Amino acid sequence: MRAHAPPMSANVERASAELHICSLVVHVLPSKVEAVHEAIGDLDGTEIHAVTADGRMVVTLEMKSETDFLMRFAEIDQLHGVISTALVFHQVETVGSG
Repeated sequence: MRAHAPPMSANVERASAELHICSLVVHVLPSKVEAVHEAIGDLDGTEIHAVTADGRMVVTLEMKSETDFLMRFAEIDQLHGVISTALVFHQVETVGSG
């Protein structure tokens, strides 16, 4: 007779949360830098670290899930005046549950 395995939940510890830390370079039309800077600054989980005279911005994101990261990336990329958005760095940290 085959032994039954315990329920999956008995073998799995409580899931830990994720933190997605990402770095982007956002290239913006020079005439739209101020508006895009303000729009990105208003988004939760974003920080602008540098802006160049030709319209490039270094932006970091801290998001709780990959889905949140992808949505925020798309939101930034679709802002009026953004030429391109490039992912430079993406790290996933596991945040313990206690």
